[in-house]
Amino acid sequence: MSSADNGYQRWAKFLELWRSGEDADSRYLPPLAEDDYPADVWVRLVRRIVEAMATRLNAWERGLLQALLAAQDEFEVARALTQSRGSLTPIRALTGHPGLPADLSRQLRAEVDRQIRSVQRALEETVESAHRVGANDRLVQARLRTFRENAVTEVLMQAPDRRGGWDGWATEPADRPRRRLIVRRHPDRPEE
Repeated sequence: MSSADNGYQRWAKFLELWRSGEDADSRYLPPLAEDDYPADVWVRLVRRIVEAMATRLNAWERGLLQALLAAQDEFEVARALTQSRGSLTPIRALTGHPGLPADLSRQLRAEVDRQIRSVQRALEETVESAHRVGANDRLVQARLRTFRENAVTEVLMQAPDRRGGWDGWATEPADRPRRRLIVRRHPDRPEE
């Protein structure tokens, strides 16, 4: 078995696990090079990568829509949007895997990012179309503000780089620092 065959098998096994949402370790995947494979094998491998990403993106979108439909108020809508970005991180991270050729990596990232922008646009357009058919202006503006302030496209600001990105390319990025309110109680005053 050649190293190219072994590389194909390792990537194929990883993609099957990753596609289904299982915890799959990609640290030991070999680098891929188009010249190492016959043309039909390379096409099959790229197709597997694209299909795995499409499956994960579709699952993300379905999960987001279910969470939005179940949301009872703006807080729950914001939470659904914010939490959904966590599912996008490993998808975008795979596009920056150091084993992928740079050209393929750029194409994959561009397609994933295009789909994320498309979902954000569709969410906002749904609210705007509700406004056009007479929905309550205050509620429409509140929902539109929630969609924009908690946009799924915020994940696009977190760009993995070719050298390893997010401290080892596939780890979760650190959350933004939060303001903390520290209330010091006076020792001479009893608690009320």
